[in-house]
Amino acid sequence: MIKIYNTLSRQLEEFKTIEPGVVRWYNCGPTVNGLMHLGHARSAVAFDIIRRYLEYREYKVRYIMNFTDIEDRMIEVATNEKRSVLEVAEEYLRGFRRDMRALNLKEATIHPRAMLHINHMIEFIQKLEEKGFAYENNGDVYFDVRKFKEYGKLSNQKLDNILQEGTEDAKNPNKRFVADFALWKKKKPGEPYWPSPWGEGRVGWAIECSTMSMEYLGDTLDIHSGGQDLIFPHHENEIAQSETLTGKPFAKYWMHNGYININKEKMSKSLGNFTNVVDLLKHYSADAVRIFIAQTHYRSPIDFTEDIIDQAQNTANKLFEIFLLIKCFSKKEDTDSSLVESDNEMLKTVEQSRVAFVEAMNEDFNTSNAFAVIFNLTKEANDYIRKSDEVKLEVVQAIDMFFDELRSVFGIFEDIDEDDSTKTIGTLVELLIELRQEFRKDKNWTMSDKIRDNLKEAGITLEDTPKRILWKLTEQK
Repeated sequence: MIKIYNTLSRQLEEFKTIEPGVVRWYNCGPTVNGLMHLGHARSAVAFDIIRRYLEYREYKVRYIMNFTDIEDRMIEVATNEKRSVLEVAEEYLRGFRRDMRALNLKEATIHPRAMLHINHMIEFIQKLEEKGFAYENNGDVYFDVRKFKEYGKLSNQKLDNILQEGTEDAKNPNKRFVADFALWKKKKPGEPYWPSPWGEGRVGWAIECSTMSMEYLGDTLDIHSGGQDLIFPHHENEIAQSETLTGKPFAKYWMHNGYININKEKMSKSLGNFTNVVDLLKHYSADAVRIFIAQTHYRSPIDFTEDIIDQAQNTANKLFEIFLLIKCFSKKEDTDSSLVESDNEMLKTVEQSRVAFVEAMNEDFNTSNAFAVIFNLTKEANDYIRKSDEVKLEVVQAIDMFFDELRSVFGIFEDIDEDDSTKTIGTLVELLIELRQEFRKDKNWTMSDKIRDNLKEAGITLEDTPKRILWKLTEQK
């Protein structure tokens, strides 16, 4: 049984989808006003892993992640750079797609763009106005939050207590009430605009996600997710306008990922401590970045430092090494099919690890505990290869099969494939080791040492064990 921490109820709940076996999930995507940074990556990777796990558990996941391409911050960037909002959006949207592919993020079922849904948003606002929950004043249209009695239920606040902070444009004289939020904004000089029943202008931010999520997923979603910073007012506003329109719950489960800190400070453009993904990936592998994110539970904060990401890279290297080693052994011919006690113990360990992995992920997708299972299994697998008199094909194939499941869920090491060049490299290393052994038997120490030294220069270290010679990737300093 999968349990999810629901921000709305502030407790763990059993996961039950509206339609059995189908997950309707909307994840608030980025505003494309700059390069993809580590904060974007933390949210995207965390929810990508959860999506992959749900698919591993045989759910059909309809995953929608939007791109916000018209919003105040977009206009600010366009104005500063003396470009149109569309030009800014197209440039950074291409960058986001590039970096998402580089991080091995699964493509969403649909990536809707706000600019392409303006007419639907206008219709949404008109219906709210007809219901008496929206009002127009001087070309602006606002949602009247005092008419939605449950406003504040997601952020666990009472309306009277949230008037002084977090409200949008609190001193705007066009509002009836300080917490009312904009559904439509009157055209200002130099801003993009669209025609509407209230005059030329553009949509407010919150109406974008409500409209697009309901268009592609229906009136009630199974999951709505995003960063903790979106709980109030963005997601609070989404609930108010959506549930007013339909009279139904907007989402069953609300999931929010924790902040990312850089050198113990909350990541912020104003502090200048945000790290762009494109620059990060010049120094670290995507596998290392994903492991760095996955080693912390998605709701907990992450502290990013150079030492920590270096450790993640070394962890990635070590895991890749044992995963590839097992892959290579799983392709060898079996000389003895009979299993001894140590073989059966290893098979039992694999199954126990699978159970422990599922238990960890079922408990609100606890990737931190899941990685503890991975580390333990890689140690056991490494010991098995080092200490067994004969490595049995049935055993290494069982390990390899579970490693493949783990790779799929965490989205790592996809280079390890039967026909992939990385697999070929592993096979070549094994052949060189066998060749070196032949030279050693012939006491040709010069050629033996040459193979060892050349492999070391290529970043592969040979290690003698009582049973056989193994190889590993040289640890980064």
